[in-house]
Amino acid sequence: MRKIFLFFLPVLLTANLIYSQSEPIYSFEELMRISEENPQMIIEAREKTSMMQIPHSIYLPEGIFIEARAVQNEKVLFAVINNLLDIYKDAEVLTWQQIQNRFDLSSARLNYTKQPTKNPQLGYNISPRPEGTASSQYLLIPDWTADAVMLFDATTGDLLNQSFIVDPANLSSPKQARLAPQGFISVSDQVDDAVQSYDTLGTFLGLFAPAGGVNTSILDNIRGHNYRPNGNLVVTVGSSANQNSVAEFDQSGNYLGQFITTGSGGLNSPFDIVFRSNDVLVDGSSSNRVHRYDLNGNYLNDFVASGIAFPQQIHLEANGNVAVAGFSSPSALYVYDSLGTLLSSYNIVTGLRGGHKLPNGNYIVTNGSGVHEITTSNTLVRTIVAGVSAQYVDLVDFQNIIPVELTSFSAKVVNAVVELNWTTATELNNQGFEIFRSAQNDNNWQKIGFVPGFGTTTEPKNYSYFDQSVKSGTYYYRLKQIDFDGSFTYSGVVETEVSLPTEFSLEQNYPNPFNPSTTIRFSLPSDAIVKISIYNLIGEKVADVIDKGFTAGVHNVVYDASSLNSGIYFYKINATDASGKIYSATRKMTLLK
Repeated sequence: MRKIFLFFLPVLLTANLIYSQSEPIYSFEELMRISEENPQMIIEAREKTSMMQIPHSIYLPEGIFIEARAVQNEKVLFAVINNLLDIYKDAEVLTWQQIQNRFDLSSARLNYTKQPTKNPQLGYNISPRPEGTASSQYLLIPDWTADAVMLFDATTGDLLNQSFIVDPANLSSPKQARLAPQGFISVSDQVDDAVQSYDTLGTFLGLFAPAGGVNTSILDNIRGHNYRPNGNLVVTVGSSANQNSVAEFDQSGNYLGQFITTGSGGLNSPFDIVFRSNDVLVDGSSSNRVHRYDLNGNYLNDFVASGIAFPQQIHLEANGNVAVAGFSSPSALYVYDSLGTLLSSYNIVTGLRGGHKLPNGNYIVTNGSGVHEITTSNTLVRTIVAGVSAQYVDLVDFQNIIPVELTSFSAKVVNAVVELNWTTATELNNQGFEIFRSAQNDNNWQKIGFVPGFGTTTEPKNYSYFDQSVKSGTYYYRLKQIDFDGSFTYSGVVETEVSLPTEFSLEQNYPNPFNPSTTIRFSLPSDAIVKISIYNLIGEKVADVIDKGFTAGVHNVVYDASSLNSGIYFYKINATDASGKIYSATRKMTLLK
């Protein structure tokens, strides 16, 4: 018996060792908390899933959300949320092999790192706005699952666009998206260590801060961000040289230093910052408090000193109350009065990251499984988006954003052609300019052209337009600047006087050389019958361009030489006025095909 026992002992020890190494070392709540503060773990897990060619996130139709959160012993650990509302209830940590053995993934939404998402619409309940209910106010909610920013109706909370910003090249863990004073959308990315900028259509503009590119000695493991009353950017920082501080940048993204110094007032692992009229609130996930500072960043006291675990977003309500999203147990949305006295808490949804109060009195809350609407009776209204790792909720209003700053608009006459010139200082979502003309400066405006804009730019841009269809007289012009969303504004009106030519003239065609069309321009001091013909090098007429009457003024005729071979040709004008006087002139043109 002793020999038999000694024989089996190494086998048992080996089996136990293998078994222990295959079991996750984290509990669900430990894994969520650690990877929440250190999302590089999530990125490493995603990289591992990419190597294995397996999904990093899975949403099953029965309401189960699975997300890769860490790597242990070369195995990916997945957080399995079996209850979308109370994410800690019945939650698990499983390996890929365990997931395959337990779940049928054939109907699931599968998000990959480098492959297209399967069943991409599953879990996204999009509700387009009814006609006639357009508004300039929206809610922006970043989504770590798709490296995206979602767009919601600020009044109803309905999802309008699940892919308002989709930019995996520049976003890997977008934490907060809000409207900058300069008129662009700023997105703080926790892992990429930068604040990126986008226009109000979701188009990438560039890295905003730190100016000059990513610098982890300035920003590392960043979370929420905001803007001081003077327009400067402030960013909460969780790691490296600025750990446990709030960094400040000017309006061009240049680093200025620490707005709130390292550890001031016990600040530990800051996650959000908000400005009130007389103070600043900053919370810490490790200090488990909401700290209070003056408007210059000096510590005053603690707004919330206890009773909250891992606070994330701070939401300022219109009535002065303050809502704070608690991520860890006991997880809830906590609502305080303006002095920090707890008024109520709502825990129908747990693992909260963000919260925002709707006009109907309900709250939009976000957690590691989606976006939900809850009531102040602590009941669920609906789950708007299921199976996404949703982040902070921020209200934006595009109403007061000026798409284009027009700094000059002028008109002048050059050789009987009206030349319009205008300049913009900045542009945002500028589709372009329609040019309108009137001969009476009344409401009888005629659209005569369009000049494309530069979209979004902070650099001055110069524009020109040439109106060649004028006769003698007084003309008025204005611009209609059109945004990409269809909104528009009119410029002021400019006036110019066009005089009649004093003599006959035939100008050089343009372009020249040409293929296959060119413009022939001539001037008439009086009404005349005009005939223009084309001749080859040996004097043979090869085409007639026009033969008809024209009024006094400057005229343009387009000639299409598609039927001719390449070569040198001559165009000749004969103009006969009412008295029988004939004007004749000939010029050379070159056709290159």
